[in-house]
Amino acid sequence: MLRGIIFDMDGTITKPNVDFAAIEREIGAKVGFIIDYAEKSSPEERARALEILERYESKAAIESELNEGVLEMLEFVSKKKLKKALLTRNSRKSVDTVLRKHDLHLHFEFIVSREDTKPKPAPDPIFLLSKKMNVHTDHLLMVGDYKYDIMCGKAAGTKTVLLRYKEYVEHEVVPDFEINNIREVVHIIEHFEKIGASISGK
Repeated sequence: MLRGIIFDMDGTITKPNVDFAAIEREIGAKVGFIIDYAEKSSPEERARALEILERYESKAAIESELNEGVLEMLEFVSKKKLKKALLTRNSRKSVDTVLRKHDLHLHFEFIVSREDTKPKPAPDPIFLLSKKMNVHTDHLLMVGDYKYDIMCGKAAGTKTVLLRYKEYVEHEVVPDFEINNIREVVHIIEHFEKIGASISGK
């Protein structure tokens, strides 16, 4: 039985708009994931890289736009009495900016950002949310737009949903569900309801 849904933020709740190419140019190297690069760097370089990242994240949060259909989908989730959580590699400051801008505070009682625990793709953030939500990972759904979201969910034991974009590169792990629009989360919830109804009807 589905009891809660965990959502990624950038690219899932909001349209992807962090300029990672510009971040790399300012850092001065092709570094891939900035957080991973920072963790492997000297204390001075780590601080510099994270300062650059947070500056771009803050700008992206201020300029953020919701993905089409997000509000309707969240309202549907609320009507179904499912718990909702936000899980992101972004800073808590950026999360707060996005939630304030789009008036989403009431939708996300449970939040885990990069300051709280080891980031995705490690399962640690979902284990932490599972405790906060008081819901076993067997009854949680992880929704995201990148392989790290799926890897995180799989490692923690949740069902997973990949929100696909045209430019999405072939993923290394296979999600349980794939959608092309965030509204389609509604159909996945209905799918779980049908399974629950068939089990209870036996």
